[in-house]
Amino acid sequence: MVSVLERFSYSGLESYKKCPAQFKFRYIDKIRKTDEGIEAFTGKRVHEALEFLYTEVQSGRLPFIDGILEHYEQHWEKNWHDRIAIAKRGERVEDYYRLGEDCIARFYRNNQPFSERVEGIELELDFMLDNDDSYRMKGIIDRLDHDGDGNYEIHDYKTGKRAMSQGQADQDNQLALYQIALEQQREDVQTVSLVWHFVRYGIVVKSKRTKEQLQHLVKAMKNRIDEIRLKEKQGGEFPAKPMILCNWCYYWEECPAQSGSNPYIR
Repeated sequence: MVSVLERFSYSGLESYKKCPAQFKFRYIDKIRKTDEGIEAFTGKRVHEALEFLYTEVQSGRLPFIDGILEHYEQHWEKNWHDRIAIAKRGERVEDYYRLGEDCIARFYRNNQPFSERVEGIELELDFMLDNDDSYRMKGIIDRLDHDGDGNYEIHDYKTGKRAMSQGQADQDNQLALYQIALEQQREDVQTVSLVWHFVRYGIVVKSKRTKEQLQHLVKAMKNRIDEIRLKEKQGGEFPAKPMILCNWCYYWEECPAQSGSNPYIR
């Protein structure tokens, strides 16, 4: 089998860790589903609104909150489709729409007048592990700030119910991988802070990584990529791992551990 996996993402490698079968359906078999969870849909619309906010700020304009919420409403209506699913019983589309509004309004209140020195918004990354082209990665930084003296902040917006503890942030790998990309692509990097905004609660958590931690992460990610490629080459098993997250999975029809369509999704 010729490998179809040329570039990996953090989310892809995490999906392999959680459920190899789901990883295979999506990234190797390239089975695309039009289904989308309401949580993910809402998160995308909030991200777009905050991207709009900082794009305006970078252009020298400070928009009123009403303008940002109008942008949110327009993109919600524009992107809405009939395959958006709600897995949690008793919750309505209106509840999620209002949640998105609340997240945006809270972020606006907590962060105005938006005086950060923003270097990039929705910054696409294409980088290598250990500068080895056979281990290419991709990702997107929600926002990158820079003070002009080589001190960077990588910002990430989270709309989910659970906010990370400090310990969890110190162990999280996504933004640490983005730090590796940043240091690889820019020569002036002195320090990097990793910053998570849990916009549902207005909580901000910050963390930093040592060189040793980054080296350990690179080794772990390369090992996972090697394992995936070996299985793909040799026709090895990508087993399903039944768990509570199956309730949000759209690959029930393909999954050997399930039967029929996902009954939890409506």
